[in-house]
Amino acid sequence: MRAKAEAAGLPAATLLREALGLTEARRRKPIPRVDPALVLAVGRIGGNLNQIARWLNRAMLAGGVDLDALTVARRLLTIERQLAQIIEASRRC
Repeated sequence: MRAKAEAAGLPAATLLREALGLTEARRRKPIPRVDPALVLAVGRIGGNLNQIARWLNRAMLAGGVDLDALTVARRLLTIERQLAQIIEASRRC
């Protein structure tokens, strides 16, 4: 029973409840295996990007933007796309 549950990606208790008809079968997508160091690095970069975006939004609202906000926003978008490509490439490994 445990081997079947593990192969299905479910806890044994869930598989047993489903077999007894106590719950409806729900299948979830399997969790992709990713290097934890990569997840940590991407999370840190994402946190930094959020801080930059918040600063930019506050500065724009206050009217105190000394630099071209459109250029900053465009570069942030480029970084976001590159991070998405890194994550996608790591999922394929």
